[in-house]
Amino acid sequence: MFIKSIFFVLLLCSVEVLGQTLPENWKRIGEAELSILWFDVYDAELLSPDGRYSGVNSPLVLKLNYRRNISQRDLLEETQKQIKKFARTDQADRWVARLSQVWPDIYKGDQLAFWIDHENTGHFFYNEDWVGSFQDPAFSNAFIQIWLSDNSNYPDLAKKLRGSVK
Repeated sequence: MFIKSIFFVLLLCSVEVLGQTLPENWKRIGEAELSILWFDVYDAELLSPDGRYSGVNSPLVLKLNYRRNISQRDLLEETQKQIKKFARTDQADRWVARLSQVWPDIYKGDQLAFWIDHENTGHFFYNEDWVGSFQDPAFSNAFIQIWLSDNSNYPDLAKKLRGSVK
């Protein structure tokens, strides 16, 4: 019984260590709104420790504040379409399968944030609560390119987020 109690306490401690929090006091690089036709989708904000964009392999936080409801299924389907521009299909399929275990349905007013840390590990937060991490730097790079690449579906949004256009 004693061994089981110690195991349980160690398990609780390890779960607490795994939990992450978004970096605080980072500075805004840029912000943009995504609207498709007459539908407002989200307001986006890109942050870094010093408020400068130094490339996709540097520490960044992307915050998406949703202005409409989006089902998990729709979010995953769109992400899969977009990420395939920056990764092999088999990688994208694996990553999206993992995202299906992390992402919930999105409701108007929710925030989904993505933090790339110094090791290029990607951490997801839903309404500022950590929901999962990807330790694959290739994922972090491909995922953030959806918003920051000139080859994305929304290059003007990318420029605004990178601070290239005000």
